[in-house]
Amino acid sequence: MADTPLRDNRHAWPICGMSPWTKPSSTFPSNSFWRFIEDLKTNTPRIEAAVSRLEILDRNGDRLRLKSRSPLGFWDEFNVILRPGFCVMQGRSGQIGMAARPEGESKTRYFHFEGVRLLGRFGRPFFVWRIRQDFRRLRKLLGESA
Repeated sequence: MADTPLRDNRHAWPICGMSPWTKPSSTFPSNSFWRFIEDLKTNTPRIEAAVSRLEILDRNGDRLRLKSRSPLGFWDEFNVILRPGFCVMQGRSGQIGMAARPEGESKTRYFHFEGVRLLGRFGRPFFVWRIRQDFRRLRKLLGESA
């Protein structure tokens, strides 16, 4: 079965690029790192300040439907594809994606993006700041120096 977009429209998949210096790495082995990340229900609220609660509503193989609550009480539902080393989420308000790959025996290179339809490119400075905060929380949770 070929992968199908989460939503069938021309704006379903965001396109982004990063320079090498903005791609963080972890001193955790890739398998351990991704096991932590893919526990979305437990660890997303610990990493992402904009999420206070996450519920998995449905799961069918690598496809999930989840509900996310913000600290202000707003709910959003997301369609998710979650595979080893790869996760992309599409909600009403925007997209989130994560990827990780081994880099040697004991390091992991990881990538994360977020975007909100309403803000477009004007939200870029906010998301750069927010993702850096997410990475700091992630490193702290993994016991690494920030």
